[in-house]
Amino acid sequence: MKLKVYDTETDSWEAIEGPPLPEQICKPFAVNAFDSQIYVVGRNLLVAVGHISKLKLKENCEGKWNFGVRWHVINAPKSLSDLTPSSSQ
Repeated sequence: MKLKVYDTETDSWEAIEGPPLPEQICKPFAVNAFDSQIYVVGRNLLVAVGHISKLKLKENCEGKWNFGVRWHVINAPKSLSDLTPSSSQ
C-alpha cells in the first residue's frame, strides 16, 4: 500500500513519492508517527520505520510541497517472532 498525505485545503488524499509499505509488514496492526517518522507494526512483530521528507515545492501550486518516504524494516527478536499482535476492547 502507498503512503498518502491529507491536504486540508482540497479535502483530498495524495500519494507521496517512494516505495509502498514493505511486503514483510503483512497485516499491519498498529501505526504511529513522531517527528518525521512513521512506525508500522505488523504480524510477527516486524516494525517498518518510514522516514518522511519534504522534497520540493509542487509545480503550479503555491506553497505546497511534495513528500517522500524511505522505509527501514526492524526484525523482532527470534524469541518473539512467532507472536502475533492482538487487541481487545
